[in-house]
Order: sequence, then C-alpha cells, then structure tokens
Amino acid sequence: MSKFTIGLNSKKPYRYTFDATLWESKRNRFSRPVKILLDTGAFNTAIHDKLVEKFGTMLEATMKISIGGFAGEVNLCVLNKIKMGDFVIEKVIALAVPFEGELRDHILLGANVTNNWKFTISRLENTLDVVEQFSGQSLTLKHPYRYCYSNKGQVIAFQECSDG
Repeated sequence: MSKFTIGLNSKKPYRYTFDATLWESKRNRFSRPVKILLDTGAFNTAIHDKLVEKFGTMLEATMKISIGGFAGEVNLCVLNKIKMGDFVIEKVIALAVPFEGELRDHILLGANVTNNWKFTISRLENTLDVVEQFSGQSLTLKHPYRYCYSNKGQVIAFQECSDG
C-alpha cells in the first residue's frame, strides 16, 4: 500500500489538476511536466492520440466513446509510467483520443486508475491525498492499472499486453 500527496494547481474551482511526468521510452527517462486532470466522471484515462507514440504503445483494441467534443471510435493504448510526485504507476490503459480545445495537452485520469485509490480532495489545502487500495479484482492483475471500462461500466482487462 502506498500513500502520497499531490498539490493541485488549477485556478478553476471545479477542476482538479496537478503536474505529473510521463515515461519516454525512446529517451529512457521521464518527460517534462504534463497536466493531469482528475476526471471524477470518467470511466477511463484518456490522452491525446498524438502523444501515444512518445509515451506509450498503441493497441489494436478499439472502443466507441464520446469525450472532450469527440464522438467516435478510438484505439486503446498503454502508457508506460506516470510519475506523480515520487509515486509511479505503470502500464496504465488509456483511450487515445484526438482532443480539441484546452484539454488537448492534458491527461484525463479516470476511474480505471482512481478506483484503486482511496483519495481526498482538499480545496482548503489545495491537495489530493491518496492511499493506494486495490480491490480484489485489481489484486489479481500483474499491473493493476491495466484495465479499462466498457461503455456499460464492465471491466475489460488487458493482461495479454507485452511488458516491453
């Protein structure tokens, strides 16, 4: 079980954003900071499809979605590592979405990640306090962030993904 605290940096009171870094496979290092938006209403984590080549691996699996002004079919991808402060999560399944607008440079962190956390958002302290707590279902996975939700809210696991 891991615990960590992240400082929120959104100027908008209805958004919870913080800085993180993503693992760049080709350079074998973490990138410059990217914005993470804690999307409490989203089933799945999402990233702009143009960023996947740099920070992850595109999968052949697809699903139909409606998110961020986009409606259609998108590929799923695996993000190598996301570093939030000193805490790192690996092999995160995400939707590769051709976002438009102000969120195109953000990663939207969805329930496929946050359902493994007990977390508290404090607007007074401007922090996100997290305790990693895996469910029985997550505990059976080698990488517990490596699943996504279907449009019906059913968990789809991607254990067949390579670990490379």
